[in-house]
Amino acid sequence: MNTVQARVWQFRAQGPMVAVTEVGQGDLPVGLARLIHINALACDLNRVLDYRTKQLEVRLLASYLDAPGTGGPLQVDHRAFVASSRHIRGFVTESSGMGMLTAASEALFAWDSTAHGLHSFDALPGRMLTDYRAVGIRPDLLFHLPGGRIAGEARGRHRRPKTLLPKEPLAEQKSRLQELALWSASHRDHAYFMSWVWIGRSGVAVDIFLPQDGRWDGALDPRWRRHSEGRQWHFPVREQQRRPPARPPGQEPNGDPGTLLDSLPGMHTPPATGPLQAVSRAQPASDPQEQAAHMAQQLYETAPEADAELAGIPVRGTWVLADALGSARHEVLLAVLGEQPPRQVGVRERLARAEGRFDACLDGRLLTVVRSAAAPPPRWQDLEEVLLSSA
Repeated sequence: MNTVQARVWQFRAQGPMVAVTEVGQGDLPVGLARLIHINALACDLNRVLDYRTKQLEVRLLASYLDAPGTGGPLQVDHRAFVASSRHIRGFVTESSGMGMLTAASEALFAWDSTAHGLHSFDALPGRMLTDYRAVGIRPDLLFHLPGGRIAGEARGRHRRPKTLLPKEPLAEQKSRLQELALWSASHRDHAYFMSWVWIGRSGVAVDIFLPQDGRWDGALDPRWRRHSEGRQWHFPVREQQRRPPARPPGQEPNGDPGTLLDSLPGMHTPPATGPLQAVSRAQPASDPQEQAAHMAQQLYETAPEADAELAGIPVRGTWVLADALGSARHEVLLAVLGEQPPRQVGVRERLARAEGRFDACLDGRLLTVVRSAAAPPPRWQDLEEVLLSSA
């Protein structure tokens, strides 16, 4: 487990202005395995899925990121990063942003993927197009928290100055917060929050913007709340944005979209406990749960034999060195189980069990483990003890 610099802000629409207040800052715990894992799960169900492609993406991302020592700050190979093409830099920043959004929900709200569903709306299924407009704002992720649902958006940017966190909001941050403040006011049943990841020569940092809503005050970890208000930003809402975004016809402002949202596909059963799952806008009208199971099976069938078992379940997949940029600092296991495993432990218990041993994450049938290239691989029995509640 490593950390990144983090600042937490609350924002709200206040008449013709948007008010943003810093409410806390500190070190946000981030597991490299979890960050990689979230991106490995972001699959388009309407395309061919192949284990080798996923492993290539994992190897590339892990080659740019470095997690030196337990509890140390997450780093990036900045020299290689700035020398890379715009497309590669975009892949690294966007992948880091998606992982940080999940890390923020776990650290700030104790969100637990074993108890609540997490879904990706990056490509909407046809039957949800009436709930979110085809253009404009729509959620990247939807977290189910004790206070209700909250939509999430991940952003990532390269930061060239030596100071990793900017003192003042950038123009694009202001513009997006204007939109999200109005969207949150219109969709109070699942207001928006945003993570904005910065990658620079001094490491990785993140600004987290939460809607100012009493429902989240109790859920927010007290360590991230100041006793007195911190810095504030105020900026006007652009004239063309002042009208809150209307919902599509037939959906009430304070209605509960539960049946529709909870029925999105995931690899857990029942669907309400599914992990991150991207679904295709062109998705055929077959059962979503069957599609999710088909996705896991495709990855399992295309993965190499491992001659291994986890909790008596056959496992496929291999370790790969994160050596796309030279000597590997890490080795990563992307594995797929032959069937749904027993219930996994909650995220905080998993992190406590794994402390000082290895970095691992299990969601549904997909397992990701990161270890130092100089260390021996963990035993399967050790993985069971860390990951499974029945162990």
